[in-house]
Amino acid sequence: MKNKGLNAALSEDEIYYVLLYSLKHRGISYLDEADDGNLSSDYARSIARNEEELKENFPCQIQLERLQRYGAYRGNITIIEDGEPVTLRNVFTTSAYRSEIEKFLEVQKGFNTRISEEFIAEYLEIFNRKRAYYIGPGNELSRTDYGVYTTVLNEDGTYITEKNLFDKLIGKCSVYPEEKRAAGASYTAQEFNVLNDLNNLKIISDSKYVEDGKLTEEAKRIIVDNIKTAKAVNVPKIIKDVINDKDAQINGARIDKNEKEIFHSFEVYNKMRRAFETIDVDITKYQRETLDKLGDILTLNTDKDSITEAARELELSDEVLECLIKLRRNNSSLFNKWQSFGYRIMLELLPELYSQPKNQMQLLTDMGVFKTKPERFAEYDTIPADVITEEIYNPVAAKTIRITVKILNALIKKYGYPEQIVIEMPRDKNTDEEKARINKEQKNNENELKNIKAKIKSEYGRDITDADFKQHKNLSLKLKLWNEQGGVCPYSGKTIRIDELIDNSNLFEIDHIIPLSISFDDSRSNKVLVYASENQNKGNRTPYAYLTNVNRDWDFYNYMDFVLKNYKDATKRKKKENLLFEEDITKIEVLSGFVNRNINDTRYASRVVLNSLQDYFRAKDCGTKVKVVRGSFTHQMRMNLKLNKDRDESYVHHAVDAMLIAFSQMGYDSWRKLTEQFIDYENEEYINKSGFEKLLSSDEAYKNALYQSKWMKIKANIENAAEKNKYWYQVNKKCNRELCNQTIYGTREYDGKAYKISKLDIRTDDGVKKFKGIVEKKPERLLVCKNDPKTFEILMDIWNNYKDAKNPFLQYEQENNDVIRKYSKKGNGPKVGVLKYEDGEVGSCIDISHKYGYERGSRKVILDSLNPYRMDVYYKTDEEKYYFVGVKQSDIKCDGDLFVIDEQKYAEALLAEKMIAKGQCRGDLQELGYEYKLSFYKEDIIEYEKDGEVNTERFLSRTMPKVRNYIETKPLNAAKFEKQNLVGLSKTKSVKKIVTDILGNKFYVDKMKFSIVVGKQ
Repeated sequence: MKNKGLNAALSEDEIYYVLLYSLKHRGISYLDEADDGNLSSDYARSIARNEEELKENFPCQIQLERLQRYGAYRGNITIIEDGEPVTLRNVFTTSAYRSEIEKFLEVQKGFNTRISEEFIAEYLEIFNRKRAYYIGPGNELSRTDYGVYTTVLNEDGTYITEKNLFDKLIGKCSVYPEEKRAAGASYTAQEFNVLNDLNNLKIISDSKYVEDGKLTEEAKRIIVDNIKTAKAVNVPKIIKDVINDKDAQINGARIDKNEKEIFHSFEVYNKMRRAFETIDVDITKYQRETLDKLGDILTLNTDKDSITEAARELELSDEVLECLIKLRRNNSSLFNKWQSFGYRIMLELLPELYSQPKNQMQLLTDMGVFKTKPERFAEYDTIPADVITEEIYNPVAAKTIRITVKILNALIKKYGYPEQIVIEMPRDKNTDEEKARINKEQKNNENELKNIKAKIKSEYGRDITDADFKQHKNLSLKLKLWNEQGGVCPYSGKTIRIDELIDNSNLFEIDHIIPLSISFDDSRSNKVLVYASENQNKGNRTPYAYLTNVNRDWDFYNYMDFVLKNYKDATKRKKKENLLFEEDITKIEVLSGFVNRNINDTRYASRVVLNSLQDYFRAKDCGTKVKVVRGSFTHQMRMNLKLNKDRDESYVHHAVDAMLIAFSQMGYDSWRKLTEQFIDYENEEYINKSGFEKLLSSDEAYKNALYQSKWMKIKANIENAAEKNKYWYQVNKKCNRELCNQTIYGTREYDGKAYKISKLDIRTDDGVKKFKGIVEKKPERLLVCKNDPKTFEILMDIWNNYKDAKNPFLQYEQENNDVIRKYSKKGNGPKVGVLKYEDGEVGSCIDISHKYGYERGSRKVILDSLNPYRMDVYYKTDEEKYYFVGVKQSDIKCDGDLFVIDEQKYAEALLAEKMIAKGQCRGDLQELGYEYKLSFYKEDIIEYEKDGEVNTERFLSRTMPKVRNYIETKPLNAAKFEKQNLVGLSKTKSVKKIVTDILGNKFYVDKMKFSIVVGKQ
């Protein structure tokens, strides 16, 4: 209709519907969606394509052309161009739709006298109208606490309407609460963050710019200036250049989730500086105040109009303003953070951050703004988890730390203060990421050895058998190192023949590149395969120290060339650093550096936990020592003891890890005690250097100190203790979680049963996988099979003829240079897009049919998979039967400031369980002979009798609501059963609940008190 109206007259009714539709679909105005500036992303390429097509056509013309050509225009459409899948998105900017409607009105004005210039102006005023960003959602009639029109009542009973949303969007300064927070993109915040990073560093260097391991004020000022003017910012390099010490050791940097050091680097300032340079504008002409305001404006505003309006007071030229808008559009992720501080406190602290070697928290404590941690801890009888985690922003780490603190407090209460606490911090990754990483590593390891064996078979005609591995210690690792090194001994340059490696194992040894007693690194990145004679000649030296003192053709320079050619891959970075390590390993500062890198965990969160716990025990004057170690240190001991870590089989590996942490630390302490007769660790100087060097003549003393001779006994002790492991689970009682999976389903009725209808895209990997599963088992689940058999026949022909392709449908379209079309006599039917299929019978759901024009309660449109909240257990004495009642998240409602179970919904659940009749409710249960016994939440431990056997498992949910007393459970000591464990307990004679304290001690609960109230807001 809109396309027609761009060229021909429409009726007034048609004009009305076009104008109304246009007001409801005005496109996007915010810059983040209009163009994220990264054409490497699929989304950005789609938007760029739309922008290109808009040069010739209006949005409605593009949409009509796509509908006619591809059979759809809404959402995302995947097509094939030049053999590659391309996604078309129905995303256009407000300005494009504005141009379209202006043209539409101009054309219709020529046919309809009621469309005057005044009418057009008034309509466009409505079209251009936009709610001010500081108002937020809602209005007087539809209030929400997410906007200024709140649901909070005054004392007189009237609603509170706030002036603006700034306070909620930004928050208040944590020091001066009357002030708003500053934008992270502001100049002041960037300078503050850079200086805080610099003051957290511990630098080992003899430079005049370093005093007691800290940068001088002069050094910091030069570093800041260099960061602001560098072509490419590498903060560690800039620091080393400024202090004129390329060998300086820099410790204490923040660490990201991949354990990579990160530094603040004036990123926004530098991007703005470079952007201004393209229009010949010098950023240094702008004062701090202007740059701070720009940071606030670009963070708070996302669209061109609001940025232009907000920046009006700064009197910027149009050219500069356009430059800033483009910068905001192309770097949206840099403009979404707010500092915890306002400008006032940061400006007060900046001079101190330059002049003193202290970070922000130390300075604020000195100023009396905050108490010192020991002062705060002195007020607590137990370790306060909230105080320790207030600086931990990773939710996974914070949760783990809170649980750890609970355990520590329970242990201290039972046994008193410990002599030593050793903590291994979790990786900064969520569970799914960690599992994916582990699975990938395991798969890579399996494939690596498999490929090496195939290579040896192919190139050398040698089969490597299981007998070879049994007869030859460490053959697997030796083969991997042999392959990695290209079959060459790096210390001598000699070829390592594969037949000699297998048949004459004594000729070759695995060497620790940096001696184990120095590096504490037993990982593969510190190992090479070498001739045994070379290893003996090298002794406990580095390759550099060894090869710079040999007089032969293969010297250090040949060796270095070999390393640089063979270890280019970024994944081998650590090994390359070890191989080319040139520092004197007998220097005290070098020894300390290895301890920091390979034993002590120096990540930011780890340092916070370490310092907090040390402060707490110092405040209690109890002598408890605290250390935080790297997981790699304990991992080495696990490998040496050959303790498998099967995460799927059992949770017991966590307990084993804890024991390994203890033994590893005890071993390190033993080694340190052994070396204290030679080294004064406190003052970092030698007492007897020659004695220490003699001790290092081999790794035997180190291995003995670290219990290597007792490993088998330690392994037996660990395995024995693991069998007696106790478990504690965090029971999930939170009552305001999501109601369902938020997927909207249409439904169809077949044979009197309602089925969910889902969709699959035959052009995606996931869609092809689903299609295959359906057609191999029950093709009639596809609606196209039932309703359009000729089109289904076309699809199956393609499937069978191209079944060897990764995606038969894409392969067909690529070879035929046309899309797959629905059956038609002329072969020009519309494109086959997504296919609908039956996705199971409709169960418990939220019926939203009335929102889509259907009769309320018709279950034509539903939200499926309602999330369970708990299960209530009743017992009927006269029947000697248990009854299980499932309560879902959707059964909970707000009543004032309380969360309560909806009595009507609960009565419906009781009715479904055939416990009451229509018209009855929960209040009738006692009279009907039902006694409430227990409630089970997710992760509760349930003990039940079935067929004469008593089982103890973790409760997951009340399931299969149409069948009486079915539950789903998980094992106590593992993540899940091999198969879904559904248990029918209609005839059970006993159901008990077991609760555990934080130390895993069990207690039976036979009876609970029922409460309709489940939480507070």
